[in-house]
Amino acid sequence: MLQAKYSAGWIVVDHIVPGVTEEMIDWWWVNMEKGYELWCPDEHKGFRWEIKPPMDGHIGAVQIATESIDFGPVMDLRIEWVDPNIGTQEQKDFWTYGHLLTAGSTGKQPGTRAYIMLSHQWEAIPGGCKMRSCMHGFPTPPPGSVPPPNMPPPGAMPPHPSGKKPSGGGWRVHNIAEVSTFKAFLPALWGIWQAVPDPAINRHCSLKIEKQGSKIIYVK
Repeated sequence: MLQAKYSAGWIVVDHIVPGVTEEMIDWWWVNMEKGYELWCPDEHKGFRWEIKPPMDGHIGAVQIATESIDFGPVMDLRIEWVDPNIGTQEQKDFWTYGHLLTAGSTGKQPGTRAYIMLSHQWEAIPGGCKMRSCMHGFPTPPPGSVPPPNMPPPGAMPPHPSGKKPSGGGWRVHNIAEVSTFKAFLPALWGIWQAVPDPAINRHCSLKIEKQGSKIIYVK
């Protein structure tokens, strides 16, 4: 896949994810607290919902993910699942797979505007799913992200807890490391949680989309 096909500043990464289904990936995005540290174990250090996903949905959920990007400083990243319809027409044209998740800002926080920072799209193929991840041009911590308490000043960063050093690949390397772990843990994690019928605990959400003109609709 040639990066030049896409808008300047976008970082696009294509993946093949064997052994997982569309349903499993849909489920993951609203149940991440059940195994976040399994997803890129070297870099993911903690997770909590600031705002939990709504019943049978995901838009408006806000997470605080404690992690590093390519073995940089460990930070608390504030990430919000947003309506894809706030995206640009160029972004909407880019989203061609059957399932879609978008993150960014609604513009409700002071000093921010509505935009899509990050997207993941996926759909089934024989033996698994294909997935396309994109950083849409804001490869810095989202608004509201803060370093953990007592973090040393720049220039005095301690070694990464894993002992590894940044490769220079930034978010692309981090994204590849994340998605490559799905096959190892997601089918088992999803399977275990099917024993819990309470939808307030074991959340259910369809991220399947249909396009109706310029509007994107989530469908069951």
